[in-house]
Amino acid sequence: MALTESPFKIMHRGEWPGPMTFRRGWARADARPWNDSEVTASLRLLRGGGGFLQACTDRLTDMGAPSVLSPPLPSSAHSPWIEAGYEPYLDLALMRLELSEQPKCPNHLVVDAIDIPMSCLLAIDAAAFTVFWRFDENGMSEALQATGDSDTLIIRDAAGGAAGFAIVGYGSAVAYLQRVAVEPKWQGQGMGRSLVRAAARRARKNGAKIMLLNTQFDNAPAIKLYEDEGFSVLPEPLSLLRFDA
Repeated sequence: MALTESPFKIMHRGEWPGPMTFRRGWARADARPWNDSEVTASLRLLRGGGGFLQACTDRLTDMGAPSVLSPPLPSSAHSPWIEAGYEPYLDLALMRLELSEQPKCPNHLVVDAIDIPMSCLLAIDAAAFTVFWRFDENGMSEALQATGDSDTLIIRDAAGGAAGFAIVGYGSAVAYLQRVAVEPKWQGQGMGRSLVRAAARRARKNGAKIMLLNTQFDNAPAIKLYEDEGFSVLPEPLSLLRFDA
């Protein structure tokens, strides 16, 4: 699908396929490869409308990105993306946990990941997720920085490293479970459940009233785990939107 020539003149920093920042006045968007294995671009619109978004997409595809994906978005945020030529690509379940009561205790010792390098977390993530959904370093950094404050929690393995981890980010009254991953050889022992509980307890301690997460609708085991822990699937999903060059 081709875009019409955009009247927007934008500035960019960085070069594809590396991380890039686009600006035009107060408008700003950030782009990066989806991950190390998927050459699709991931584009986040921080400020601006459909015309600016179209210009950013134009620039990315002109520089070689074969397609561009939005972040997970509610339907109320689709308008500028549709205006820029994007189409709905994939729906994700949005789930919510009320934190009015203290969540259950984890069944494993969960601690802060103060001595665990990102490379270790990325290795767990790559083993736990399919290629499309894996984090690379840019994706992991984005998850850690998506909110003003965040914690990374781990369960240690027998060697003192990490068997699994969770990233929980904090807003004013809402916490976000950004990631839960367990190394496959440690799966089946309830570690994912313990990480979810520990993240929820940490969120409540930090003043959050609710916790949100999103996951694939076809990830039935994850949805069941979250529902068992008190999460409910909200009526409106989040959606990835996609532009193909």
